[in-house]
Amino acid sequence: MDYSEVLHGIHAAISNASSDLDAKIERLKRAKSEIDREQNISLGEIKKIEEPNLENSWTGSRARGFDEAREKAYSVMKNIANDDYDGYKQKIESKITMLEVERNVLNIAGGIAHEADKLLAKGEEAVETLEHTISDLKRRLF
Repeated sequence: MDYSEVLHGIHAAISNASSDLDAKIERLKRAKSEIDREQNISLGEIKKIEEPNLENSWTGSRARGFDEAREKAYSVMKNIANDDYDGYKQKIESKITMLEVERNVLNIAGGIAHEADKLLAKGEEAVETLEHTISDLKRRLF
């Protein structure tokens, strides 16, 4: 068994997986930022729903119906802008946290792989420890 080739493959797998995780985390952070931007715009636009105040200048059943519809629209939009957007951001943040944990696991595996490189450089006297370390890495990664 050529330990050098095995370690090279492990380093490549760690590097590829780490790059993939970094890309996913970055996309999620951009999505969260976009949701923040949309939420701020929505909160500003919601105020316009109640404009103009027609309380004294418009009366009757049509006025009441209009005010009720406008109040319902305001309530729905406020729930979306506050609750829904916050829920989306929370889901994204949870996913980012999970991916960062995965990246930390890969960083640990990378450290173990570097230790295996050092053992490989020692030669014959470290073969048993090297085999154990490579087995541990394979178990963690694959």
